Amino acid sequence: MQTESTQVQIRRATPADAEAIARMVRQAWADRVAPDSSGHQETVERVQADLERGYAWVALDRGEVVGTVRLVRHPDPRERGVWEVRKLGVLPEYRKQGVAHRLMEAVARQAFEVRARELRLAVRHDQPKLLKWYTQFGFSYEPSLRYSTPNPNTPPPFVMVRKLEVLS
Repeated sequence: MQTESTQVQIRRATPADAEAIARMVRQAWADRVAPDSSGHQETVERVQADLERGYAWVALDRGEVVGTVRLVRHPDPRERGVWEVRKLGVLPEYRKQGVAHRLMEAVARQAFEVRARELRLAVRHDQPKLLKWYTQFGFSYEPSLRYSTPNPNTPPPFVMVRKLEVLS
């Protein structure tokens, strides 16, 4: 078990990480998120599809993936400059050590690099406490928005938005 996040390394994920990412997401969701969550059915193919449309990062401890997050271009071409933060997860024994914060910082850096004008993310209907957690990264709940890829087996998620200043 890890005690200090400084020993956990964050790096950009590659397609070779897809299997480890999918497994880690399923592990992070186990006993933590309702059984109908799509995270329980995370697949290598879904990870690879997100990597083709964006970026992912892994948090590593001694070469093992202990956390991950993705930044994916919005699937609707009319939503130019909108990117989605997806599948942020950290294994239970690494939580509350700053790993998720460091992953979100990597997302923010990349969002500025790609000149994103807006970031969006979805919070499950049964996890409203996460709404407050994401506000520390500049996100706010936007009730008028619908998530681009909602889970058809659950009530719609809360959609959060972070507007970014694009510097020319």
